[in-house]
Amino acid sequence: MQTAERDKKRTARAVAVRTATVQALVMSQHDAVRCQLVAYLSRSPGLAVSGVSFSPEAIGRASPDVVVLDLSQIGPDGLGAALAAAQAVGARLIALASMREPADEALVREGGGLYLLKTAGADGLAEHVQRLGTRPATIG
Repeated sequence: MQTAERDKKRTARAVAVRTATVQALVMSQHDAVRCQLVAYLSRSPGLAVSGVSFSPEAIGRASPDVVVLDLSQIGPDGLGAALAAAQAVGARLIALASMREPADEALVREGGGLYLLKTAGADGLAEHVQRLGTRPATIG
């Protein structure tokens, strides 16, 4: 019996090592949007998800692998500040926009992130987070 228990523990440890957890931080000024995104992404195995209102300092404190940022109501300098904070901790950024803004999209893509329109829905978002979170990033 002890051998069987030890084997189970070894197997569990091996699976945990192979299954890397991606730390995702959802940021939105809208409580409902933030809660919905956290709930949706939390259902995906391999993702550890938390959510807060936007602030560059929160990115530094959380030091996530991926930041999912709702671009609404973050102000004109918010995207630049978010990208700088994400790059400082080696995180990737997924920007969620209501309308396509070519300058914002270019800025996000130049920083190695992903720019998505909210009209596309949440389908595939977890996969994007997983993919970006397991891709190496440079710490700025």
